[in-house]
Amino acid sequence: MIRPIRIATFNAENFSLITDKPYTREELEALDSAAYLGMNPSIYNPNKERNKIAEIARIIEEDTFDIIGLCEIGGRETLEAFIHTYLHDKWDYFIHEENSRRGIFVAAIARKGRFPSIRAKNVSGDFSRNLLQLSLGPEGGNLTVFVVHLKSQRGEDRGIGMRLSEIDRLASIIPHKKCVILGDFNGILIRGQHQFEYEQFLSLPITDVLAAVGIPPHQRRTHYYFSDGPHFTQLDYIFCTHDIEVLDAAVLEDVIPRNREERFRLPSDHLFLTATIQPECEE
Repeated sequence: MIRPIRIATFNAENFSLITDKPYTREELEALDSAAYLGMNPSIYNPNKERNKIAEIARIIEEDTFDIIGLCEIGGRETLEAFIHTYLHDKWDYFIHEENSRRGIFVAAIARKGRFPSIRAKNVSGDFSRNLLQLSLGPEGGNLTVFVVHLKSQRGEDRGIGMRLSEIDRLASIIPHKKCVILGDFNGILIRGQHQFEYEQFLSLPITDVLAAVGIPPHQRRTHYYFSDGPHFTQLDYIFCTHDIEVLDAAVLEDVIPRNREERFRLPSDHLFLTATIQPECEE
């Protein structure tokens, strides 16, 4: 019997953690702000506030995740420092620094020892960020997992042309069995309410984990945005092919911000989306 797999996706919002040497958490948090920020010379991707990093780590440590897809990670060095300093070196990581002009990438972390034969590769193609493909091996039911971060709705045409191209490429490579696709899709993919550019992707034999457990559409918010009032939407998704049973799913939501200032206190403008899935046993 294949063990259930506890998965999550999270956009960590411009998560950079560049240090001049390995630090323990106590050492890093003892540094004054100028010393901490001064270790990262980038004016575009400065180090994330330490209290926000600590909160992300708390959520990860207090759950029983097996694997997490991450968006907006500032590279391999950031991921290494985060795992060493805040997660006690208990996670393997996978990242390919390709495609992103902003220097933010998709990545994945897996609990050490959970998937001993896991393999990762970057999927080639005209994507605005790297597209990460993971093969979990027999311990993970031989599932294939894609971690995505599609083009945002910014720009002259709100990014529609680029997202259409990305969706076309993504839909063409998705296996129809033993597959999970998760990440930040930068749009609405709730069936019946979805934006037109996702039509081809949603025609695939896949299930939204929140729909699978009966959470109504108006409660499926994963992103907070304030502009002329609050906008709470679902931009982040976990989709599974129909041979994967969804045992549970949820968005980890605590304090709901009432304004922009309260939003900025949170570790990200996105929330953790989680699911426990049961791969189909092989005959």
